[in-house]
Parts: sequence; C-alpha cells; structure tokens
Amino acid sequence: MRPPAIRIIEDEHSAIAAVLYALRYLVKQMRDCGEPANFPLLRAILDYVVSYPDHWHHPKEDRYLFARIRQRTHDADALLADLEREHRIGYPMIEDLTNRLIDFQNGEACAREAFFELAGRYVQLEWAHMRKEEDLLMPIAERVLDKADWEEIERAFRENDNPLFGIKPKDEAERLYQRILSLAPAPIGWAGKATRGS
Repeated sequence: MRPPAIRIIEDEHSAIAAVLYALRYLVKQMRDCGEPANFPLLRAILDYVVSYPDHWHHPKEDRYLFARIRQRTHDADALLADLEREHRIGYPMIEDLTNRLIDFQNGEACAREAFFELAGRYVQLEWAHMRKEEDLLMPIAERVLDKADWEEIERAFRENDNPLFGIKPKDEAERLYQRILSLAPAPIGWAGKATRGS
C-alpha cells in the first residue's frame, strides 16, 4: 500500500495542473482565436499559483520530502538539485508574469505577446517539474523512505490546515480554485472539474 503522503502530493499536483491547464487554454484562445482577455480570471489564476504552489506546496517538498530522501540515499542527489532549482526559479517567473499581465491590461506595447510567451514557458516548466517528481522521484522515495519518514512527511503536508495555528492554505487555495472555475468559460470549468476529480 502506498503511503498516504504520496496521494496528498499527487492530489495537490492535480489541482495545480488543472489551474495551469486553464492558463494555457486562455492563452491559446487569445493568441489563436482572437478571444478578448479575461483579466479577472487571469489574475485569479496567478493568485492561486502564488498563494498555494509557491508559498506552501514547494516549501513542504523541499523541507520534508526532499530532505528525507537526501538523508537516505545519494542516488537522487542530481535529481533533487534539479527539482530545487526549478522551485527557486518558479516564484520569480510568477512575479514577472504578474507584472506582464499588468502591462498587458494597461495596453503597453508588446506586453500581450510577452505575457503569452512567459505564460507558456511557466506552464511547461511546472508540468515537466511535476512529472519529474511523480515519475522519477517518487519511485526512489518509495524505495528508500521508511514508515517514520512517510509519517513525518504526511504530518507536514497536513499541518498547513491545522486550526491550532490558524493557517488554512488549502481552504484559501480551494476558494481561489472555485473562483477560477466560476470565472472560466465552460471548457475550462469542465476540464478543471475532471482533473480535480481524477
């Protein structure tokens, strides 16, 4: 039986992937089909990425999952270094993407294409990153981590929602996620719901 912590991480990846799908879909519709920009939806998507993956999900991976694997084996050292580097570059990319969205909304020259280009690069980075974690890192983790390691990792990921600390990032993420679905046109809403339920 797989450790529950893996399911938690994969569920979080599914939610992140659904939001990234929405961003990619919107960019494609604007770029290829001439759809007008849905700025409230685009802002909600970027708010989600800033508030959940970059502030909560990635730091937990670094501090607990990656650290425990590094203590147990050197087989994953190069892979872990690569994943940590991707965590570090993701947040500045989102800051830059947020600034480009503001420029786009303000009608600045070349801002539209600059936003599209960076959004595409960010989505590809995050999708490849999550696949790398699930396809390459998790099999190593399952091989080298013991029950106590997995229990600590699971506690760490669940601790974010511990009412004792008054911190509920998953509630905040779910609120933002539902806002994205409510603002999205039907194809995004359907795809997002399907991804979340898988």
